[in-house]
Amino acid sequence: MSDQLSPREQLAIEAKQLLQHMGFAAEVAVSERLLPDERVEYACELTVTDGQQLLIGQHGANLQALLHLLRLVARKHLPERSVIALDVNRYFAEKKSFLEQEALRAVKEVIESGLPLSLRPMVAYERKLVHTLLAEHPQVMTESVGSGEERKVLIRLKGETPTLPEDDYSR
Repeated sequence: MSDQLSPREQLAIEAKQLLQHMGFAAEVAVSERLLPDERVEYACELTVTDGQQLLIGQHGANLQALLHLLRLVARKHLPERSVIALDVNRYFAEKKSFLEQEALRAVKEVIESGLPLSLRPMVAYERKLVHTLLAEHPQVMTESVGSGEERKVLIRLKGETPTLPEDDYSR
């Protein structure tokens, strides 16, 4: 790879080559932005026509593994402390939007009822999205409850202490 290419261009080439080695053809678009903590985020969007489900996997597991591989092969071309985000056919973007809507509906219900509410069980990155979305909310707070595949986000009013057993928060 040429040193004349920008990190963004080099990441696009690495992603395309990695996919080709795996037998996938994809269009690769990479954007970059400066995060508030001064790190650079490279968002790598893959567009595929065949094999989307295989690339994504159950609950995005294959996509997470692909992201790990991409980080390993691309890190030598990127600035230190840079972040890579990877998406296939907007899977994560749409999932994030859905999770945000789900969380905001739950917040409305918690505020109206005054009672805590737990969301459905989620994988770690989904819980993190919800925690991040609601971190600055003036009326509610979040915490993760449960364990393993049953771990979920509990939303409750700020200042309230849970009084019910964990399983009683679902409605």
